[in-house]
Amino acid sequence: MTKPIGIELFAGCGGLSTGFLDAGLNVAAGFELDARAVDVYNYNHDYRGSTGFIADLNVATGCELLRLANLKTVDFIAGGPPCQPFSIAGKRQGKRDIRADLIGHFIRLVDELRPSAFMLENVPNLAAISGGEFLDEVKAELRALDYSVDHCVVSAAEFGVPQNRKRLVVLGVIGRKPVRFPGPTHGSANRPYLSASDAIDDLPDAGEFGETGIYNHEPTLHSADMVARLSALEPGKRERGSFHDRLHPERPSYTLRAGSGNFSPLRPVHYKHHRVVTVRESARLQGFSDDFRWPDRIPRLQQYRQVGNAVPPPMAKAFAECLADQMGWQLDPEAFAGDPTARAPANVLSDAERKALRAVRMRGASLGKVALSRG
Repeated sequence: MTKPIGIELFAGCGGLSTGFLDAGLNVAAGFELDARAVDVYNYNHDYRGSTGFIADLNVATGCELLRLANLKTVDFIAGGPPCQPFSIAGKRQGKRDIRADLIGHFIRLVDELRPSAFMLENVPNLAAISGGEFLDEVKAELRALDYSVDHCVVSAAEFGVPQNRKRLVVLGVIGRKPVRFPGPTHGSANRPYLSASDAIDDLPDAGEFGETGIYNHEPTLHSADMVARLSALEPGKRERGSFHDRLHPERPSYTLRAGSGNFSPLRPVHYKHHRVVTVRESARLQGFSDDFRWPDRIPRLQQYRQVGNAVPPPMAKAFAECLADQMGWQLDPEAFAGDPTARAPANVLSDAERKALRAVRMRGASLGKVALSRG
């Protein structure tokens, strides 16, 4: 069996890379335009042998990516081009949005790098754009490159992620043999979906790091009016005035959203604490381990955004294992585990300094309409 090597495109903080490394596949590099996301990528992947690079994939060539990663070839490519053009939550401009071209650049880089296999992840609505015509065109272009290509829509909950997050995945393998997709690992009577409480119930209430010793678990400041309204909100229900959804402890989480620009989407409300979930709780609901940390130099809005944009690692791991099985690739999880304690500390600021930064950067969405009108 061969030991393949690959890269992640449009990597963000590296959810796909995390899952592939957890499966035991060598992801040598991740490429991403957002410098803060690359910072987080490197903090969580350098020690595992994977390096993040700032790269504009609108213009970068395959040769340039190989040079940056110090590679001659790649065996696989994974990536999730930004999905806002196709998201139900966005403007749904689809092919009219210039960002849709990023999928075209994914195809271009597959053509230039000629991997043995690839994985493209996106929102389910991609299949509905132009009545399915756009997705058909994408698959046709990839098939023209001599890949067997197919797609499926899955829920991350089917792979042990405590979140109802549906995603569309396109897989391609070189040649004409049929593509196989991983079967669900969760959702049966023998192995039910993981619930929100399965993921976060062992965590104490949010607090400063000096109080909890837990990274990225600081609270959001709500107005007294907002706290009163959340106190009356039942699990699994939506607050009428603010549209906050409250988690149900016995069900998977609602889909976490990222937002863009200055837009910060409403975050789910904890099922027993009268506040929105923390970054750490959000990360757990995405399937990240507590070893995946956001250094405190990263603004908290960016931390939430990176979590919401990421591919859940357990889902990525299942697809990596499935690709490896059909390609005859050797998996070696221990080779890419690394030692997370070898990293520099994630926190360099004091609790008081982080608290002051949160106050400066506070967004209004979590305060409630009364607080906003007074501001």
